[in-house]
Amino acid sequence: MALASIVAGSGLLLAAAAAIAVYWDADRLGIARAPLWAAFVFSTVAVGLTLPVLIPTVPIAGTLVVLVMGPAIYAFERDDTLHGGDADPSSLPDEADGNDRD
Repeated sequence: MALASIVAGSGLLLAAAAAIAVYWDADRLGIARAPLWAAFVFSTVAVGLTLPVLIPTVPIAGTLVVLVMGPAIYAFERDDTLHGGDADPSSLPDEADGNDRD
């Protein structure tokens, strides 16, 4: 049981480190709701790292999905904020600037 506590505690420390990094990055880039993004990443990483300790029969694939979900969604939000713009679903990316090759 002591080993499980150490592993779960290490998972929480890694989740806290990930949340701090996300908060710092979001605040530096001016991404809206930086504390909310940090909390979201912390919760998904913490659950993903501690769930196998608490429930040993949980499938690894599901654990990995939960673990990666927070950082991946934040990465999409970060990319959208940096390279944003309005998406136009009726045109291809090459046609968005008005350059027709016909």
